[in-house]
Amino acid sequence: MQHVVCHVEKCQTVTTGLGQHVDRLRMPDNADQERTKLNENLTPKRSDNLTDDVNRRIAEGYKGKKGIRKDAVKAFRIILSGSNERMKEIEQNPQEFQRWKESNLQFMKEKFGADNLVRMSLHMDETTPHIHAIVVPITKDGRLSAKDFIDGPKGMRDLQTQYAKAMEVFGLSRGKENSTAKHTDIAEYYGRVNRQADPFEIDIPQAKMLENPDKHAQRVKLALSPLQETLERSKRTLGELRQENYYLKQENERLEMKNQIAFANVEGLKLTMQADKNRQNEEIKKATAEGVRIGQQQAIDAINRLLAPEKRRFEIDHERKQLKLVPIEEKKQERKNDPKKDFGLSM
Repeated sequence: MQHVVCHVEKCQTVTTGLGQHVDRLRMPDNADQERTKLNENLTPKRSDNLTDDVNRRIAEGYKGKKGIRKDAVKAFRIILSGSNERMKEIEQNPQEFQRWKESNLQFMKEKFGADNLVRMSLHMDETTPHIHAIVVPITKDGRLSAKDFIDGPKGMRDLQTQYAKAMEVFGLSRGKENSTAKHTDIAEYYGRVNRQADPFEIDIPQAKMLENPDKHAQRVKLALSPLQETLERSKRTLGELRQENYYLKQENERLEMKNQIAFANVEGLKLTMQADKNRQNEEIKKATAEGVRIGQQQAIDAINRLLAPEKRRFEIDHERKQLKLVPIEEKKQERKNDPKKDFGLSM
């Protein structure tokens, strides 16, 4: 199952460390610095200081008469992405990846307002392509109110549903709604998003001091979820591979038979062509011999016409395979003495 990732953290203060991470002023250990150049700001940066940019947006948009409470939520930190396998597929298609970025930007503008998007940064240098969005919750009437945008657990569920709806066209769906899963802190969730591709390299979290057992069980379940997803996907894949192997085997047998028939046809054609060539050669030899014989006879007849006044003629001595000059009178005498020979008769 390929799921969307839409994780939200409320920030009462925007720390320098968060700004350095989002803007890559400080490289995290798991980042591939060769791919950092692929990172992209989907909205213009006001400055290189995220804390100042958040405070400046509040100063611009806040219209309240009272001072802002110290515990007020000044910003949302939102991570947008999807399952690693599907996000890698989307990334391989430049046109689809561009549409994915544009769809995320449009979703955030419609949900929170374009002016409230202090940062919208795409990170390509970690395991899974993902977007960091820093949103200041200023309402249209100038109030600083996180509740107006995300109202408690229901608001979180609604945001997940809305985001999944926007990402359906990219083959990403919502996780199980109303599940028993609890919202983990951003650091733990971020670690899951960028988990190494090998799902069998899993660190089982140890229970913290005085930690609620249900909370620890949820963290263990979260750590094991990539393995569970891999096993479920492997079960489906195994059946598909078996069926594919069966069809491939049939196709291979069909192609082998086709190859054997083609080979037989080629060999038969070779034999036919050789027989035709031999027959043609034999006919050429016969025609050549006949032509030589006719040519020789025609040449002799032409010479004999020239020799006629001299009472001589040439004849072919077939035994000796040579021409013999014979006087015409002698020849006539010979035929006169043996008249049967003139008619091809023998005693």
